[in-house]
Amino acid sequence: MKSGVLRKGMRMLLRAVSVCALVLLVSSGGSAMDRSELAAVLKTIPPNGPFAKFGNVTMRTRAKQAGMAPVVFPHWAHRKNYTCRVCHLELNFGMKRGDTGITRALYTKGKFCGVCHNGTVAFGVQNADRQCHRCHMENTKELDKRFEEFAEGLPMASFGNGIDWAAAYRDGSIRPTNSINTEITIPFPEKLKKPLKLGTASPRSDVSFSHEEHFAELDCSSCHPDIFNIKVKSTAAFTMDTNIYGNFCGACHMLVAFPMNDCKRCHKGMNSNFSM
Repeated sequence: MKSGVLRKGMRMLLRAVSVCALVLLVSSGGSAMDRSELAAVLKTIPPNGPFAKFGNVTMRTRAKQAGMAPVVFPHWAHRKNYTCRVCHLELNFGMKRGDTGITRALYTKGKFCGVCHNGTVAFGVQNADRQCHRCHMENTKELDKRFEEFAEGLPMASFGNGIDWAAAYRDGSIRPTNSINTEITIPFPEKLKKPLKLGTASPRSDVSFSHEEHFAELDCSSCHPDIFNIKVKSTAAFTMDTNIYGNFCGACHMLVAFPMNDCKRCHKGMNSNFSM
């Protein structure tokens, strides 16, 4: 009990510190912003509220039309069991919100969520005894409680939902499967093992990007060509601003993966003036 309270307190402190770091990040270098622009950016960047809510996707439109509570999809509850490629490649969920076009008619026929939520792998959505409240939530109190219990004992991080997922993956705290049918091993191209070094125009260090770390949970088609088009000068608009607004790296690192105010995860040798 004592360790749990201490851990929760540390998470709250880390969240408060990360917001301060975010203000420095957005206001340093690059194009100037007025107050309304800065407010819009701050509103889009996690963490906004409790760690338990980071990575949750709330779907309201169709649920409201049906007179039901919104659907809340917790990424953390799924990524502990499956890598990103399972849903975003095998089950054809789009990487960007709104791209998939999922409907109740589709998942009750065994598509999308219905592949696993069939009453055997996970709770069912097709039968008369369907547990609607497990997805359609008036509030997330029970879900938040489940998250706190799950997070206890996992490697901690200062940002996102307070879990260092990469460390948990490496030390075996979580063992997500790479396929819904049978475990598969995909060879990683030798020429991509060396991290990419990308220069920056702002007063921070160069960016270090590892294909190998991303390939552990993703597939090449997850990023190429929809998010990153592999053409010369196709990333001419690649800036911190465009990332913050959900483009390029921001497609994941604003919503599910560690948020972009965790600066040193990418800017390994960041100038001490921008350190935490």
